Amino acid sequence: MSDNKKTKARFIPASINSRRMSSRIAAKVQPKQEKKPKETKTEVENKLPENKKTTKKSSGVVLQSGLVQNVMQQLDAISSKLSQLALDKIGHSPSSDDQSQNKDGTTPSPRHSVDSESTLTSVYPIVESKEQEICKKMFAPVSVLPKPDELKERLLDNLEEPIPIHYAIYAKLEKCVSKDILQKNFSIFEQTGNICPTLTPRVETALLVSIVGKGTEMMQQHVLDAFLMAIFCTAQTECTDSDMIIDRNAAEPSATQQGSRPDFLFTINGQLVFKGEEKRRGNVRKIALELSDKMIPGCVGKPDSPLKYLLGYATAGSRVIFECIHDDAKMQECSNIINLEKLSDRVTMIITLVNILRISRALVQTNK
Repeated sequence: MSDNKKTKARFIPASINSRRMSSRIAAKVQPKQEKKPKETKTEVENKLPENKKTTKKSSGVVLQSGLVQNVMQQLDAISSKLSQLALDKIGHSPSSDDQSQNKDGTTPSPRHSVDSESTLTSVYPIVESKEQEICKKMFAPVSVLPKPDELKERLLDNLEEPIPIHYAIYAKLEKCVSKDILQKNFSIFEQTGNICPTLTPRVETALLVSIVGKGTEMMQQHVLDAFLMAIFCTAQTECTDSDMIIDRNAAEPSATQQGSRPDFLFTINGQLVFKGEEKRRGNVRKIALELSDKMIPGCVGKPDSPLKYLLGYATAGSRVIFECIHDDAKMQECSNIINLEKLSDRVTMIITLVNILRISRALVQTNK
């Protein structure tokens, strides 16, 4: 130690010094432990129990599933309450007005006035369809065959059974059709509980179908077909006691000259009873002359003729007129000109076609 640098001796207690020395000796004596590599996240997760692994990975999915299940349970509860309220309303006791009886002792179906500003205030259960029963009565042959000069009035006779339609469409008709005609020929199926799954939608389509202002004759036929199919095609399905056939632009041997084809024809048991001639435009009365031009001489209105007369129609666009062919080739108008662009005239068209069907069936029966 030099004279210039003097160091001070550090005093270390013997106890501390002995402990340090012993730890150093022990470290040298003990074997060196190998350093373990750090475990990856996947290896750590593999050591976890199965339930902990799935919980950790799918905690978000489980949470979402629980929320969805909770929401579905709440929706089920709300739906159940609404259903119960509807059942309670349907099962309400009828009012004193509803309990009134007809003269024959039967209870009338409840009715409500429906207009653009009112809604139905009662809920009525929908019962099974009575379409076949309704159609059988509505399309039944007339009991007395009208004479040609009576047809104009008889084609407007009220229907034997009202056609059930939705009240929203009934409300549209109230604005343009008289109350008496409407109530006698149509009913609201939400009130009566009756709906005809075939007749109802077909008639509603005829009432609401759009008219194509421009286009070919074929393009305009879909409007007229809506009316013809609503009545004649429904009768063909429901009135199985007669062989009814509907066709277009087809040969017909019972009353039509060879080579001529009516635009529309309706036969019962092989006999032509109703036909039509259609044009895109023109004078509808002149077009109607074609109805008799294409007929076999003597096929109607003669002592040995199969029919007393034959009914037909002619169209010029949306205008329609009905004719009666009698005394071989004489023609007589049996309707005013109907304009299918008017909703009120569409009601007239439906009523007229139903009565033509009933008269046509009676014509065939009279021939037997």
